[in-house]
Amino acid sequence: MLDLLLEFLPSKKQAVDLILVIFSGIAVSAIGRFLNPQSEPGRSYLLAGWGVGCLVYTATATLTTINLSFAVWTLIALSVVSTVFLIYLKIRLTPPKSWRVFALAASFLTIVSAKYPSEVDVLSHWLYNALYLLDYGNLPREGLPQSFSAYTGFPYNHTFALHFVSVLTGGMAESAGYVINFGLVTLFAVLLADLIHLARTGVHNGSSSQIGWTVAALALILATYANPIFSRKIVLMANPDTATSVVLAFLGINAWQLIERLRVKEENLKQHIIQFSLLALLFINLKQPNIIILAILFLSMTLLLIDKESLKRVIRLIIFSPVLFGPALVSYLLWRGYVSSGAQLQEATLLPFEQWQFDNIPAILGSFWANAVKKAGYFGIMTIITIYACIRLFRLNNSFDRLAILTAFVFIGWNGALFFLYIAHWTGHASTGASSYWRYNTFIGYFGYAVAIYGLSRMFFERVELTQVFLIIRGKIIQQTLVVTAIIMPFVTAPYLRFDRQQPKPYLRTIGNEISVSVPVGSRVLVHIPGDVGDYATVMQYFANRFRPDITVAPAPSISIIRNDLNKEYPSPPMVWSICRTSELEKFFVRKLPADKSFLLIKRQGTWIIEKSWNWPESKLLSSYHKNIRRLRCDITR
Repeated sequence: MLDLLLEFLPSKKQAVDLILVIFSGIAVSAIGRFLNPQSEPGRSYLLAGWGVGCLVYTATATLTTINLSFAVWTLIALSVVSTVFLIYLKIRLTPPKSWRVFALAASFLTIVSAKYPSEVDVLSHWLYNALYLLDYGNLPREGLPQSFSAYTGFPYNHTFALHFVSVLTGGMAESAGYVINFGLVTLFAVLLADLIHLARTGVHNGSSSQIGWTVAALALILATYANPIFSRKIVLMANPDTATSVVLAFLGINAWQLIERLRVKEENLKQHIIQFSLLALLFINLKQPNIIILAILFLSMTLLLIDKESLKRVIRLIIFSPVLFGPALVSYLLWRGYVSSGAQLQEATLLPFEQWQFDNIPAILGSFWANAVKKAGYFGIMTIITIYACIRLFRLNNSFDRLAILTAFVFIGWNGALFFLYIAHWTGHASTGASSYWRYNTFIGYFGYAVAIYGLSRMFFERVELTQVFLIIRGKIIQQTLVVTAIIMPFVTAPYLRFDRQQPKPYLRTIGNEISVSVPVGSRVLVHIPGDVGDYATVMQYFANRFRPDITVAPAPSISIIRNDLNKEYPSPPMVWSICRTSELEKFFVRKLPADKSFLLIKRQGTWIIEKSWNWPESKLLSSYHKNIRRLRCDITR
């Protein structure tokens, strides 16, 4: 039982990475706190400070050839200076009681920090991008070695955060990406707690100071397992999807509050403008299409300020726009200028107009509907908000009506943009099947969900008289249940969170590590997993390659690929690793191969011999085989 428990706890290296992620969060929070000391819903010191960090990183990487560790120590210096000023001004670094949310999430973060990378996207480019920054100190460019990443031209803001932690740890902090993402989900829980408080009191300022244990527990539950947009396969990846969604939630709430203050002609807008500017600065280079979402958000804000009375507030918003969007656009143009230069970075681009998939429109719309039915929780929430917004569009009663309309505009606008991309960017099944349509919708999902929670909270507290008797009788029981549930959630669901433990992922990780320290310089190893579409070969490929750029590890799921590859010249004896024995493999290599084992073949003096073999992995308690193992053309399960 102790061994099982230890499997869910971080290694010594992972524990250090976790501590330094927390330290990094506090460091950039100090910068954000100094620039924007007020506290209310829609404000996050950590995200604001991260926005500054992104500009420092982007400018350093695109305008100079200085090692990016310069950006790390520059930000540390800014953090120290900010902390000194905060102490001098007697401003607290963090809101008084938001720590309770993070305290309840500590077990979650500990379990998440023990996870190893196991997903195709993470292993094929996101981690390779961070490794490259760490190894060579800069972005891929002429004169530097070629990266192993499939998409070296994807935006780097999230990767910069991973690099920041890795520099502090003195080596690649692979688990930091998952801790960062789950930390962002915890930050989103703080936003939900603030919105619940706002719904109850109607008071903006100081809302963070009111987060007690019960609300903290409720917010954490709502942000995780009660959240239809929360997905372990998205949150627990070292990619920027979760960051995009969480940052947009804060940005959207901030946009709404800015609109409300412009409507009442409030003069003191400085803090709201600064916060919006810093959040936009972070948001724009997290994902390629985020500039589209940001444009939709600004257009929606503008439309909500137009009414019969006056256009003065629209003009006022336009006057503020250079500050609101200027830093973000500078960062975006720096990045786009670098990508479009001779850097030869691979990124996603639009098809030539003559190749646009107009014939696929019926199939695309059908796939949209199928996804909406399958993910009814998210699409149901957004549909209800959109219907409510349409009803209230010409009969606005309160600030929530405008918030709902803002959300509906973003939802409709973003889905219209996705429809365009499925015609103008993707081909084949990726177009007709609307590949990843729901995942792309999660980019705006946390914003919509936060609005839904705020709306439900308003309804509840407006009708509190009807529930007052119930709360008096059952209040303590409900409070205790919420806190206990929040505490035990991570322990009960640890196997669910640690999906990297599903075999054969740990098995392939172990063999990849062995190959990386045993094969000669310049070796090329073919990975033969019959029927694999990338779920498994990339695991071995990454762990064998990450610290051995001199070797090549390539997937070869079919005999024909092996045959063609072996016709190439090798600087050292060719090698083939296979997860199982097949009659085709035995016929090709003209030898008897072991059953119930994987093996590494090497050619010596014209004969293929078995260099080493490994017994197939056993399925352990609370750790079964991955479902895709059934797709293989040889059964490795017992």
